[in-house]
Amino acid sequence: MTFQEYREQVSIIQVAESLGYVFDPLKGRKSPEFKHPDGDRIIINNPGDSSRQMYFNRDGSNDKGSVIDFVANRLHRFQGSFRNEIDGINRVLSKYAYASQPKAPIYNVTEAKPFDKSRFVESEASVFKLHYLIKERGLSSETVQLFLPYIKLVRDAEKDNAYTNIAFPLQRPTSSETIGYDLRNYGFKGVAAGSDRKHGVWVADFAQNPVLTRHVYFAENPIDAMSFYQLEKDKRDFSNSVFVSFGGGMSRMQVELSLKAWPHAQKHTIFDNDYQGKIYDIYLATAIAGKPYTFTKNADSITFNLDEKKFDIPVDKLSLFAFEKNSGIRSGLQVHKPLGHKDYNDIIHPKNDQENRIPMKVKL
Repeated sequence: MTFQEYREQVSIIQVAESLGYVFDPLKGRKSPEFKHPDGDRIIINNPGDSSRQMYFNRDGSNDKGSVIDFVANRLHRFQGSFRNEIDGINRVLSKYAYASQPKAPIYNVTEAKPFDKSRFVESEASVFKLHYLIKERGLSSETVQLFLPYIKLVRDAEKDNAYTNIAFPLQRPTSSETIGYDLRNYGFKGVAAGSDRKHGVWVADFAQNPVLTRHVYFAENPIDAMSFYQLEKDKRDFSNSVFVSFGGGMSRMQVELSLKAWPHAQKHTIFDNDYQGKIYDIYLATAIAGKPYTFTKNADSITFNLDEKKFDIPVDKLSLFAFEKNSGIRSGLQVHKPLGHKDYNDIIHPKNDQENRIPMKVKL
């Protein structure tokens, strides 16, 4: 069979799921996202049509394209030895092309409506009503009290018997208009319908004036930001600081607008202490330095291309320090990692029989 015939007959989703990638319903269904146990994430465009299906990687690399590219970039995940890349692609895809096709789930749904703030019944939060953050996530009452102005309680009025959830309002970094909500509750994590996650970030601004802002701390989610504050409040002065959460992902527009909002402040990252968190460090650093780059994730290393330079960094040695040493850029970005832990909330997270606790939702 030709590569074109493979593209028409073999779904990227079929191949991805056979490798252990799992659909993440919280990321939406129009362009479904799949996550591998090792943290690799891919987004599928045109999920219902194999002939038009394309993918791209959440980590911002040049890992994208058709099912041909998906297999070529992951030959190390397939069993067997191959003479070369072309031989490997043909051998792998031939197994899927001639195998019986299971009925694929339907990922396409009606186009999401734009965010409508009037759809949500918003109420003021209190330390008492934010017991999830204290009991389940280990945040202190004092920390929650400090961040109260940046947290709401919301209920979706269009849903029957909807729960009231903890909501972290999303806004463009240069505007105070709410364009979405990052939601949390017992056993629940999601975003409000229509939320603009391309431009929207959660902002906790203690400086209250961009001119007076001396430090900006970028986090993957609000709870990590609050955890970092709680752990560091006796060591640092946060009165002239801003905390920004990208909401578990990082879009180009989120970064561009954030750098525009606080151009003169010292930039910090408090991302997870894993592969994805280190990639986010590098992405933000190159944005600060104005140095676009591409990279390819290999089996045990990452190949970077920047300013006509090409270099490899072993995955187990990946860090912003290693990247800047090899690339020659100096972004000035300060990286903070929770040594020995995945993220900062992991340090303070309650350990009292968590594994045996049954997830549930509680009305607030």
